[in-house]
Amino acid sequence: MDKVLFFKSFLRSPLQVASLIPSSPFLVNHIARHVNQLAPLRVAELGAGTGVLTRALVDKCPSIESLLIFENEENLKSHLRNTFPQVPVYADAFALSEAMQEQSIEQLDCIISALPVSWFSTEQNEYLMKMVCHCLKPGGAFIMFQFSLQMRKYLRTTFQDIEIKYVPLNFLPAFVYYCRKT
Repeated sequence: MDKVLFFKSFLRSPLQVASLIPSSPFLVNHIARHVNQLAPLRVAELGAGTGVLTRALVDKCPSIESLLIFENEENLKSHLRNTFPQVPVYADAFALSEAMQEQSIEQLDCIISALPVSWFSTEQNEYLMKMVCHCLKPGGAFIMFQFSLQMRKYLRTTFQDIEIKYVPLNFLPAFVYYCRKT
């Protein structure tokens, strides 16, 4: 069901969804294991899609007390609200600060992004990095997965501690950026 919904959403809005199918269990588990090791209390997921990673965060990361999820595509957002009624779902990832204020969250321990940044302008990518840095607490983690290495230059301007892992068992194979705010 998730794959069909995701594919239909891709066909309607390919620049918003940017993939044909949801992330693979290999990619989701890779990220969820890392997040669980961090034991964050406050987390935001940008570009949640059908919620395959959201499900792993809810089920496998017991330290999370506050989870905010963002999805811009209408059908996916509606699906997320029905699937995770206990989790606030927002449309605009660029309004992260406002959502945090609404939820009385001062800073986040971890931000995870699957946003289709390859379609973003230089200004949007620069704003995304500033916003992430502003919303993360010192020592907080930023995790981003993409299908290319294009974001390295933006991440290097914001983070000194960056590790990149390659996850080939995904369609498309993914690069996961693990960054720490100093």
